Amino acid sequence: MSASADAGGRDGTSADVTVVMPAMNRAHLIGRALDSVRAQTLRPREVVVVDDASTDDTVAVARAHGATVLEMETNGGSGPARNRGIEAASTTWIAFLDSDDSWHPDHLRTLMDRAGDHVLVGSPGRSTDGRVLGNSSSREVELTPLTVLSPGDMLCTSGTAARRDALLAAGLFRDLRRAQDLDMWVRVLERGTGLALARPTVTYHLHEQQAILDSDLMRQCFTRIVDDCRSKDWFTDRDADRAWVRWHWDDARAAQRSGEAAAAVRELSWFASRPYTWSTLAALLRARRLSRNASA
Repeated sequence: MSASADAGGRDGTSADVTVVMPAMNRAHLIGRALDSVRAQTLRPREVVVVDDASTDDTVAVARAHGATVLEMETNGGSGPARNRGIEAASTTWIAFLDSDDSWHPDHLRTLMDRAGDHVLVGSPGRSTDGRVLGNSSSREVELTPLTVLSPGDMLCTSGTAARRDALLAAGLFRDLRRAQDLDMWVRVLERGTGLALARPTVTYHLHEQQAILDSDLMRQCFTRIVDDCRSKDWFTDRDADRAWVRWHWDDARAAQRSGEAAAAVRELSWFASRPYTWSTLAALLRARRLSRNASA
């Protein structure tokens, strides 16, 4: 979708936004995502699909839906693919959408109406099993690097837009195999404030091809993110502990379920020795409860 009359919204308007969509072997899914972009009441200036060395008809389907397609010669993952799309764009804003998700018709208008002087704005998603992904509260939350690290889960990537100049200044997506988006949001938010909206405008479609969570790999990547933050003026040792709250809680619950009493006690002792993490744990548990209750 280029900057033509067709790029306008239903009222003839368009936004200074490029949609960047990485895709690999998603010929059977990407049409739905691109249709949801075409249905926006405020259309983007351009949609860029970065094909990550697909072996199916992803490229043909994307072009048939009017997207600009950039082809990667070798498979590099979603981070490098997004970087290619960001570099190719010329708009002020980059809106991210994964090829297996879809936007509600007012998604882009909702983001741009609230973007203001922020460097990043995002709305929550709702999965097809009813859970809320991202900000699960009923109020907007102003974002900083610390608020996306703990209690975490404040943004859904397919619901997030960021200023292109902030993405470039932050160094774009890094070579992390997991949590690339969290790492990116932290570094972008060092350059200004963000806003997490409260109303879901994204559908997160569950399907069999989604990556299985590798908790060990995720922990390694999260460790790298936290360790990198330790050199920042805004980050303290207590902030690092708060960032690790979710991991220690989940480890405690896993140990409890498997009957490993000593491991559970060890994790709970970690909390007992760090009372300043209790408010973070309370916020985490509340967010998870709200996310689950949304599906009831």
